[in-house]
Amino acid sequence: MKFIRVLALTAVALAACALRAGEGVGFDPEVEARLTPEALARYAEPGATARYKELLLEIRTSPEELGHPARNLRLPVKSFPNGRPQSIVIAKEAWVTPDMQRLRGRGIRLEQYREDGTLEAILEADEALIDRATKLVVAKGHVHADMSGDQLDGNGAVADVDARYVKILSHATITTSRMGEVDFANRGLF
Repeated sequence: MKFIRVLALTAVALAACALRAGEGVGFDPEVEARLTPEALARYAEPGATARYKELLLEIRTSPEELGHPARNLRLPVKSFPNGRPQSIVIAKEAWVTPDMQRLRGRGIRLEQYREDGTLEAILEADEALIDRATKLVVAKGHVHADMSGDQLDGNGAVADVDARYVKILSHATITTSRMGEVDFANRGLF
């Protein structure tokens, strides 16, 4: 009987965790009141799988089914209020929707710039799908991200350009100037 009670309590606890997981990160109301909207957007749900579902399904389509690609495409994703590009995507091969909102490409390089025009971060992928309207990215194959010398490498990724969020999906390696090279893939953190 004790086993059944423990099992029932565990099931209730897991169900509560699953419900909270769908809501994103929960903050204490006092802490949340002190966080800026940018911080909440950055940490609340940038990695929620549901946000990327449509793109993840779309990237399953074989590139050969999309027709002939454009070569060496360069397209802004986001701009500063003064018109200077904040994010630019460069693709060796690319397929762009007629409304120019979605770009699917091979040999992708997404560059993030500071307001003064200096390069701040890059995201490189074998293949990626970028939605310019939502600023979301999904990538397949090898992925490399670099920001101020801190690097992420692995296979597959989801990213939110606005939140400056990148999650490597498998075989992740992190290299930082503070820790050297650390492999978290086999520790259950990714």
